[in-house]
This record gives sequence, structure tokens and C-alpha cells, in this order.
Amino acid sequence: MEAPLKIGNDPQLASQAVFFTMKTFVGGVGKAVITPPVGYHMGAWGLRKGRSTGIHRDLFARTVVIGARNNLFAFISLDICGMCKSVWTSLEKKIITISGIPSSNIIVNSTHNHTAPDFLTRLPVELQTYSEILGDVVAGTVRTALESIRPVTLKYGTGDFPGWTVNRQYPNSDIDTELMVLSVENSDNSPLAKIINFACHGVSDGGQYLTWSGDFSGELSASMEVSHPGTVALFLQGAAGDIHPFDWWFGNDNSNHFHSHDDTHEFGTMLAKKSLEISHDSKEINTPYIKSLTSKITLPRRKVKWTVDEAERNHVALKQKLGEYTGSTWKNGTNTAMAAEMHPELYGNGTNELRLAKNQTNPGIEITIKALRIGDIRISAHPGELFNELGSEIKNSSDSPIMVVSYCDDYVGYISTRAPYNMIDSTPIEDIVNMKKFRRYYGTTTSPFSAESGDLLVEESERINRLI
Repeated sequence: MEAPLKIGNDPQLASQAVFFTMKTFVGGVGKAVITPPVGYHMGAWGLRKGRSTGIHRDLFARTVVIGARNNLFAFISLDICGMCKSVWTSLEKKIITISGIPSSNIIVNSTHNHTAPDFLTRLPVELQTYSEILGDVVAGTVRTALESIRPVTLKYGTGDFPGWTVNRQYPNSDIDTELMVLSVENSDNSPLAKIINFACHGVSDGGQYLTWSGDFSGELSASMEVSHPGTVALFLQGAAGDIHPFDWWFGNDNSNHFHSHDDTHEFGTMLAKKSLEISHDSKEINTPYIKSLTSKITLPRRKVKWTVDEAERNHVALKQKLGEYTGSTWKNGTNTAMAAEMHPELYGNGTNELRLAKNQTNPGIEITIKALRIGDIRISAHPGELFNELGSEIKNSSDSPIMVVSYCDDYVGYISTRAPYNMIDSTPIEDIVNMKKFRRYYGTTTSPFSAESGDLLVEESERINRLI
């Protein structure tokens, strides 16, 4: 006799297991608003110091639970920029407690939306209560998904979405524009959920706004959910560490796009349209097989050429020369392609270089890599801002379709490719802060990791992907 699917550790949920056997995929969904109260500082953009004044589009936590063969996966997408370790640790604990799903089977992905509360690297005092409530609400969406568990059919499809994104360091280089959609359908073939994977920084909505917003991924999800009422459209951010929307490569002073809500709406709705086209021509996953593996690896820290004393002197001198930006919003004509060149005080005061000098003798940084398999497809999940070329390497390592999902769990910083390190390795501290010369390497200059760290992550990701 076939074993029933185990649904968490809760007896009430476990009693539902008699309805589902090993031959069946099951799924459930949950969704909840996570918009902060109006009045909190916006943050996320260095040139925006003001407090929120309203809501353009609510932020959401979206959850899809998928199960088969006595196993459950939980995919959770949050319309936030990311979260520091303390927020992540509390949130994960609440999810595990309320669902019984093990950490290895949970992917919590931040869309990297920059128009959201800022606890990316630390938890401000004013956001402590919000972060606690956030954990409860997110865990509640997982519980909702478990309560609504049902037999489902899974399908997947891939396509291309070119022309909307660019490598912000090397604008003429090839980038990964693959769009992948995992569809979850009810027994009557109606859509229950769409899981969409694409790589692009969530910076379409700009720092001229003081209203909460979900950026292009929020527009994408909203558009798909309006098209199919009752569906949860969950966006999983890809390897977007060096990928910007439109033509916002660093140094481009000729763009016609200035982070307007109209630009964001167009980007998101076009991405939704393409996602729906892909899902209409999807391949069914016939084998109800799911498995996960987790690996913890330690990535070495970056070593810099300057001392702490040199970095401190440089920081003091630059702060006296440049001052600090105090505007509540961006000034007219600002976009992310030219922000630092227009306002060198944004990154030019040398705090990053001082931090690197202080931290370079610390132990390496431990990160968690997850590999999940659902029938024919694999999901490779990582923390931090993985550069696009590294994501492509992971995808190209297998004949099977692979979703590469970055910005998972807590925020650990940028994980760069090797090439930019070769350009900046011998640069003196007095020059590295020159935004006219070296802004294009942002993401490499600010990474806490050594040049070989990206390769180590790719190698380990490929290894555990092969094992599932």
C-alpha cells in the first residue's frame, strides 16, 4: 500500500494526508499584504532620506507549497530588498515551527525591490516591530497554503525576454534573458499558481517617490493575478547582481527612462504577458518526484591593498570634501545609471573601503546553497547578489532546466565574477572612490568576497545539482 503524503508536523494537517498518494503532486497557496505603515523611512536608495507618505502598490508575501512522495517544498517570495541575518533567522524559525517543513525544503526569496523597508544589512530600531510582524505574516501564508493543499498538475516552460535588461558593468556583453515559468494547476486544469524566474535588479521605481511600491515584479504578479483571478503569481529573482532594467548601465547619461511608475508598469505587464504565453505552451511534469540537498560552504573574504589607517584618513578627507546627501528624494534628472557620478558623496566617502579593510582578517563567510528537484526541473538557490554570468554557468552545467534563484535567506552581499577584480585589484584607495572612473565596477568593489568566491559557489551548486 502506498504511503500517504506527510503534511507538516501538525496532527490536524497530517489528517489530510489520506487523500493524497505517492502518485500525486499536491499544492497549496497563500498570500498576504506586508506593506509597512506609512511614515517609516524609505531607505534602499542612498539618495533618498525621506519618510514614506503613501502606498502606490501594496507589498506582498506570496507562498506556493508543492508536495510529492512524503515531501513538501515551500516557495516564498517577498516584495522586499532583502533582510539581515537577525530578521532572516527569526522568520525562518517561525516558518518551520508553524509548518513542519524543514529548512532544506524552504526557499524564501526577496525580489530585491528597492521601494521597500530597509533592513538589508541591519535592523533599524524603528523596524523592529515590523520585522516581527513580518515573520508572523509570512509564516501564516505557509500555513494557509498547507490548509488548502490539493491534488495538482505541474507544468513548466521556458522562453526569452530580451531587450529589457542590460549588464550594468559591461553593457555590450551577453546576458541571461531566459524566462522560466512553473505552472501549478487544479484538477480541473484551472491555474492555482505561477512561479516565474527572471534576472533583473528591482530598481524600476526610483528614489523620487516616497510611496511604497512592488517595482516591476509587483506589477508582473498583479497583472497575472488579475488575468487569472484566484491565482498566486510568485516571482523568484534570478542572478541579477549586475543586471539593470532598460539601458541603465553605469555611466549612461543618455537614457530616456527615469524610473517612472509608467516605465515600471510597462516592464512588469510585458513580462507578465510573456510569462502567460510561455505557460500556455508548457510541458507537464509526469513523475511526482521531489528531492532537496543543502550545502554550507565558506567563501573567503576579499583582501584589499590599503590599511585601516589609510582607509580612515581617506574617509575623513572625503567626508569633509563631499559632505553627505540629505535630500528626502532624488533630485530631478537622477537615475541609477548616473546617480553616483552626479552625487559622488553617495559612495565616494570611503565607508565601503574602510569596512573592507576592517573585515579582511575576519574568518570567511558561510553561506547556504540549496538544490531542489521537481520532476524534470531543478532549482538552484543562493543568498546574496549573484552576478549573471555565474548564474548562466550553473544553468549550462546540466541538460535539465534549472531555475537559478538568488537573494535567498539573509543578505550576504555581492558575489562577483573574476574579470572586474582584475581591473580593480591594484587600484589605490584614492582612485577606487572616483565615481567617474570606477563606478562601473560597483558590486565588485563593494563585494566582501574574494575573486575566486563566485567560482567556488558555482562549483558547489553544480555538484549538489548533480546529486539530486
